Amino acid sequence: MKKVLLGAIAILLGGCYTPMNNSGVATTKPWIEIPGKRVDFDGKQYDSCVRFDLRFWPQEAAERLDLQKSCITACCWRSEQSEIVLDFNEKFDEEMEKYGHARKYTPGKITLKVTHSNLVNVTKVKTTPQGVIKNNGLVKLSYKEVRDEERIEQLAKQRAYRAQQAYQEATRTYEEPAPAASISQTRPAVSAQPTTPARPTPAPTQTGETLAKSILQRQFGAQIDNYFYQMNKTYLKQGALFILSSRLLLASQQPDGTYLITCHAKARTGIDEKHLNPSDFPCGVWLVDVQAAMVLPQDKKARQISK
Repeated sequence: MKKVLLGAIAILLGGCYTPMNNSGVATTKPWIEIPGKRVDFDGKQYDSCVRFDLRFWPQEAAERLDLQKSCITACCWRSEQSEIVLDFNEKFDEEMEKYGHARKYTPGKITLKVTHSNLVNVTKVKTTPQGVIKNNGLVKLSYKEVRDEERIEQLAKQRAYRAQQAYQEATRTYEEPAPAASISQTRPAVSAQPTTPARPTPAPTQTGETLAKSILQRQFGAQIDNYFYQMNKTYLKQGALFILSSRLLLASQQPDGTYLITCHAKARTGIDEKHLNPSDFPCGVWLVDVQAAMVLPQDKKARQISK
C-alpha cells in the first residue's frame, strides 16, 4: 500500500510545472498562477486564488469575455469558483442584432475545472475540450464570419436617417440670424437682412464623392492610420502577424447632399505566414458635409478613432 501511495505521489509530482513558486503551491501548467492562498490554524491550505495567464488567437475573441470574472485579469478563489466557462459565442446574437454581422467561434465554450491536492500541494486544471490550451497559454480558435445582409441594409438606413436629422439640426443652428441691435444704440442702423456665411463649393474637377473622401482623409486619415498601427502592435505582442491592405472608403450620397462614408480595410492575420486568414476590419462610419468641409463620426468605432 505504501509503495502504491508513493507511486501516485511521484506521478503527480512528475506532472507539475513549477513546484513551490506560486505562494508555495505547485501547478501543472505554466499558465496557472496562484497569487494567494488561505490556510487554517495548522498551516494547511484550504483555499487558493487562481489566475489563468492566457492569450487568445484571434485576439478579438477575448472581447467576448468578462476577463475579470473569467479569472484572466484577476484571480478567483477556488472555493467560490472552481469551474470557469469561457463562452466565446455568448454575445453572438447581440452582435448580429447590433451590427448585422458577427464571428462564430469554434470551440464556442471552454470549461476550466480547478482542483487541488493537499497531499502533494499541487493545483491543476482540467480543460474541456482537452488540449485546446497550449502549454504556453495560447488559446487558438477557428471562426467564420456570419452576415445578415438584410439587417446590415436596415442598419445603414437607420444611420443615414439619424445622420440626416443631425445635419439638419446643425444647419438650423448654423444659419440662425444674430439678435437685432438694441434700439438704444446710437450707431447708424445696419441692414437687418441676415446673411449666411459663404461656404466653399466643391472644386469643378472633383466629384462630390471624391471630395467627401478627400475631406475625410485630410481630417481623420492620421487617426485611422494610428488605429491600425496600434492594432498591429497588439498582434505583434501576441506573436502573430497582421498584414493590412489599403483602406476602402464606400460613400453614399444622402438626400440633403451630404455623404455617408463607411471605412474598412482588408487584412490577413495568422500565427505565421503559412496560416493566414482573410479578415475585414471596420474603421468607422462617417458623415461628410462637402460644402461645410465638416466630418462627423456616426458609430462607436468612428467615435473611438476620432478621440
